[in-house]
Amino acid sequence: MDIIKLACTHQHSLTYCYGGGRRCCEVCGEETSGASYTCRSCNGWLHDSCAKELQHLPQEILFHPLHSQHQLKYLRFDLNWDFICDGCLCISAGSRYNCSLCNFNLDLTCASLADDPIPVQEWRTSLKKTIQHYSHYDKLTLFKYRKIKEDDYTCSWCEKRLSDSDVCYGCIDDGIFLHEGCIKKIPRKIKHPFHDHPLLLQYASIDECQACGELTFSSFSPCYVCQSQSCKFRLDFRCSKLFPTLKHECHPHLLTYFANITSDYQIWRFRCHVCCGLCGDNFYRCVECKYNFHLQCLSLSSSAIHKNHRHPLVLVDSFKEDDSEEYYCDICENERNRTHPVYYCEKCTFIAHVECVLHKDTSEEVAWSVPQSMDEALSEMEMEQAITDDGQYLERPLVHDHYMKFYRAVEKVRKEPYCSGCLLILRGPGYICPNCPAFLLHEKCAKLPEKRQHPFHSTHPLNLYAILPGGENYIICDECRDISLGFIYFCEECNFKLDIKCAHINVSRPKDHEKERATLLDHFTHHHQLILVNSSDRKNYIECKICELSILGPAYFCPRPNCYRFIVHESCLGLPQKIKLPFHLDHMLVLSSSPYSYIKSQCYACSLSFSRSTNHWDNVGYSCEQCDIKLHSVCAGYLRLPLKRDTHEHNLYYFGTFCQRLFARYKRESDTNFYCNKCRKNCNGKPFYRCLQCAIVFHLECVPIPRMVKSGCHLHPLVLKDSFVEDDSGEYYCDVCEEERRGNDHVYYCEECNGLFVAHIECALAKVQMVISYLDPIASSTSGSDYSDLDPTANSTSGISDYSDFDPIANSTSGSDCSDLDPLDELEEVQGRSAESH
Repeated sequence: MDIIKLACTHQHSLTYCYGGGRRCCEVCGEETSGASYTCRSCNGWLHDSCAKELQHLPQEILFHPLHSQHQLKYLRFDLNWDFICDGCLCISAGSRYNCSLCNFNLDLTCASLADDPIPVQEWRTSLKKTIQHYSHYDKLTLFKYRKIKEDDYTCSWCEKRLSDSDVCYGCIDDGIFLHEGCIKKIPRKIKHPFHDHPLLLQYASIDECQACGELTFSSFSPCYVCQSQSCKFRLDFRCSKLFPTLKHECHPHLLTYFANITSDYQIWRFRCHVCCGLCGDNFYRCVECKYNFHLQCLSLSSSAIHKNHRHPLVLVDSFKEDDSEEYYCDICENERNRTHPVYYCEKCTFIAHVECVLHKDTSEEVAWSVPQSMDEALSEMEMEQAITDDGQYLERPLVHDHYMKFYRAVEKVRKEPYCSGCLLILRGPGYICPNCPAFLLHEKCAKLPEKRQHPFHSTHPLNLYAILPGGENYIICDECRDISLGFIYFCEECNFKLDIKCAHINVSRPKDHEKERATLLDHFTHHHQLILVNSSDRKNYIECKICELSILGPAYFCPRPNCYRFIVHESCLGLPQKIKLPFHLDHMLVLSSSPYSYIKSQCYACSLSFSRSTNHWDNVGYSCEQCDIKLHSVCAGYLRLPLKRDTHEHNLYYFGTFCQRLFARYKRESDTNFYCNKCRKNCNGKPFYRCLQCAIVFHLECVPIPRMVKSGCHLHPLVLKDSFVEDDSGEYYCDVCEEERRGNDHVYYCEECNGLFVAHIECALAKVQMVISYLDPIASSTSGSDYSDLDPTANSTSGISDYSDFDPIANSTSGSDCSDLDPLDELEEVQGRSAESH
């Protein structure tokens, strides 16, 4: 008896045996008949050939050719855990090699082929690996089906079993699988016999399906929704494929057959209208009257005779004549569901729908109409937009769940009038939701067409989305590269997106700025590649993951959904990876990103927490690997120059405007205040000096910092200014230490040289020869100071961004009064000027 120990695929020794019976191999999933290995502790089985191939696989694989950027770790699962192998794109089950950072999986066979590349087949090159389809919340992944279990997967649309080598799209976690051909057959809008109004496939509030009564958790799985809000009709994805087909004398309406009802909630809900007993998992139902009937209570004849067949027909619960997965009625010649009851000829292969056998003379049945096929009944229809507009209130479920009220001048009733659709300033006529005060729309944005053909993407029509499926992430417009959370036009087949601004124009904007920047970037703060985007969203606060300040302008972003909106300023990527600061000269401080090490940690400089909210988990900051010291990246940037004054025994450090903006963000979520240790008044909203050892702060006036000095670094007297920007280059330097300085922080400035000499406070005071005057003492009016002038959300007119100077569109309207202009009309003017220039 042979006993082997696998390097990684099993923790116990395996015993050789012959004849595994109907056991499945943990590697390939096939039955282990013949020579095999078994684990008596886990009752696991391996083919002899599979065990020998995998005997030398390691616990970890570094630099695998299919995923060289990260290591792959072996994970052991039982065969109930299915996954799509990213190597061969086939369905696999059980143990695998996994990269947790990228959610990348390789089955053990592909992992063992490190030296032999997997051949690329034609179907892989012609189809996208992932698509975002309106029929499911998450992205669907391309795969080729292979049978690995006794039970086969079933297509969620045609309900046929997947067969070997079928090319499909699916979501393993939610059990959604679709043939590649069925993807294009799913209509977004239908006219269904169950309801008089058009139904649109969308994500709506939680409600129950009007056909089967099952709760529809539409925020994750869409359902067909009536576009009249007063109607509230919902039809889940499965019931949308059911049709009333049976005309019976016991009821005036057509009856629909319901089968495979497995939910306990549904089974106990449905009772037969005749006998009052539970209907079980299959029955006939009138959706309009909500009446249910057992098959036996309908008195369906157990046998019948039809003019199209010479033999008697027998009623059976279901019938499957072969494994083709295509079954047809021999009377109407339309496709039938193999799980539904049929009339069957025992002497030959004649099979027919129940309704086709019972409706012997259809010419007399003029009051009902049965769809001839699923594709015919659910074909996408060209219908008028479902908009109810009475001049004062607008109802449009595709755009918003609630009624919206019309205002002729929105800016008079809202402090921050930014449109939730195009994210531009809203002045003039528009709509406001009474239930959601932050939801505002231009009149044009509220009535956008739900489908349009656009010259930027002429291949397919684009569909309007107020919320993108799987949209916990930001949306990137494929035309302008703007990142936002507004409305989009989306092509599901090509994953092409247009924001509303770009959908309103027909001429592409010049992209000269992209030539100067890398569109793809690898950076040590993140484990995935970052892409270049632009942020012009003034409505929603888009926060940099490094400095935690708002972003308006160029930025780099990780598009992977599991990275929780990782986006950073372009300038923040230039921060050094390692620094040494005067208060901690023994060790280097390293800039790094760690999901857990910063949780419930405090910044050593400002004493504020890193994690302010549950979604702010991927903190980036400076830390000492030997000591328990962590710093906000913004705070670390202000600790390079210590100031020594006779009024305090320790060094003081300047906390400038960027720090105050960071503190303003904390102020909105917690009671964050800094009080001067000398005057006991609030320092919030203005730069101050802080002692790290004593954890106390001082106003500049209370340090005190001189207003005017004579310094040995310059021949003229120097005057303290709260900021100084000599040009628009964005790069400013101290003329003493020649190190970079921030243009909006305090500096000493030479008036006689007209700004040709500028110095840090610390550099100028280090060589001070005479103090000419001091700053005035703090006035009592400043004691109530807060962060309102620095909080980006506190005053919409003061500029939302911390980086508005870098916003490419910020200066275009800042000098003009646009109260009488519609931003979408302005885009038309831009389009006209662009056309003339071309």
